[in-house]
Amino acid sequence: MTDVISSQPNSESVLHVSSSTLIAGAVAQVDPDQIDLTRCLTPAQRFAQMLSMIELVENIAAYRLRKRRPELDEIESLRIVRSQHVRF
Repeated sequence: MTDVISSQPNSESVLHVSSSTLIAGAVAQVDPDQIDLTRCLTPAQRFAQMLSMIELVENIAAYRLRKRRPELDEIESLRIVRSQHVRF
């Protein structure tokens, strides 16, 4: 999988074509039963589920950042990811 392509620090992020293809494939694999279960959740439950997914993605991004910059600890890598000072 390729990362975001950006030559300018403030430029808009553009997904590489292969990433778009991967996203389309992932959407095609969405389980209709899971969608039905999600529809049954209360707004508070959906919000909690959203927060859980955000935490997961932040932790994955921080892990990837630490692999590229081993001098960072977990807290610092999460700070960088959360402040969006890194492009993935």
